[in-house]
Amino acid sequence: MENIGKEIEAMLYLASELEIKELAKFYNIKMEKMVECLDKLEREKKVSGINLKMEKGMVYFETNPKYGERVHNFFNQESKPKKLSRAAMETLSIIAYKQPVTKSHIESIRGVSVERVIYNLEEKGLVYPSGRLETIGRPNLYSTTDNFLNYLDIESLIMLPNYAEIRKKLEESEID
Repeated sequence: MENIGKEIEAMLYLASELEIKELAKFYNIKMEKMVECLDKLEREKKVSGINLKMEKGMVYFETNPKYGERVHNFFNQESKPKKLSRAAMETLSIIAYKQPVTKSHIESIRGVSVERVIYNLEEKGLVYPSGRLETIGRPNLYSTTDNFLNYLDIESLIMLPNYAEIRKKLEESEID
């Protein structure tokens, strides 16, 4: 019983959240005993930077509110986002050259879903919903932000490689 708390801590590190009844089943102990083990782990964690939380039958770690402001400041620094994935760069390129553009149009070009990629680009402040297309469903149109320009260290979209040439071809193909 002594190691259950440490084992659950290791599992939570990987899983981010676990179902309490699944843990009880895994350890072959009654729910009450599992809750006792989790309560003990919760008390141990109170003095650390991480708190254990139990809600709606789930158990997970969260930042100790005592350190919340510092953690928030660290992750929300006014700096360039870290290196972007290939999928993010491809999606960002399509948005930069074709903006404003819908998610479905980006997906038709890339051939894969871009829901999560666009969400991440929005979170990083590189793109934003710049309007809605006047069609069935009124899908969002996406455009790049000033942060995008800062990320690339350029002053305007015109400074993108072959921007004027590519933009002209895109506009001509939309007319046809």
